[in-house]
Amino acid sequence: MIDLKTLWEIQALDLERRSLEGSLQEGDLARKLRALKNGIEENRAEFNGLKEEYSGQKKELKKREMDIANLEEKIRFLGNKLYDGTITNVKEIANTDRKMENLREEVKRTEDLMLAIMEKLEELRRKMESLSSEMENKATQYRRLHGTYLGNQQNIRKMLARIPLARQKLLDVVDKETWKKYVEMKKKLIDPLARVEKGACMGCRVGIPFNDLRTLKLGECLVYCQNCGRMLFWEK
Repeated sequence: MIDLKTLWEIQALDLERRSLEGSLQEGDLARKLRALKNGIEENRAEFNGLKEEYSGQKKELKKREMDIANLEEKIRFLGNKLYDGTITNVKEIANTDRKMENLREEVKRTEDLMLAIMEKLEELRRKMESLSSEMENKATQYRRLHGTYLGNQQNIRKMLARIPLARQKLLDVVDKETWKKYVEMKKKLIDPLARVEKGACMGCRVGIPFNDLRTLKLGECLVYCQNCGRMLFWEK
């Protein structure tokens, strides 16, 4: 009587190994980790851009402060000349007044510009704080998921490590002639052996003819699915 149970167990181990090896290559956790890493890198690039802009605005603000200091120094100089009696000519006095007024207007424009720069600096600071918080959250998620991922990878490798020995034990007792036919079929099909359940081949889900089912249950010879060609396995 032909017993395909051992062959079925070997195939199950091979399919399990294939699935586990696939899990080592890719998975939901790996995709999430990649997305988080990409997100962190994008945030960091944006943060660095904002930081550079912030630094530029700070330099601009410092320059405007120096401009105001220079303008106010000019105003004081002209005021001293005007009020200490250095200038006595009426026309020159009027010209000096006009120069001082122009300088004061320039100070006002510069102060308005400085206010706009300070508002921009505050906006940039808020954006950087928000990005920094977002990056920290993503980094925390990444560290947690990465720990889980490494643990899963270790478990998968442990499961893979036990398969060769278990498989070899089964190979030592499997029928050699049946194994040769199975290996030949495996060149075309990943799972050459299909279980029969409720009168149907589970490889292609097509029903098995009555005579084939009867031969299969007698277990006197190999039976193949007439639809997909798989070797059929029936377990009481």
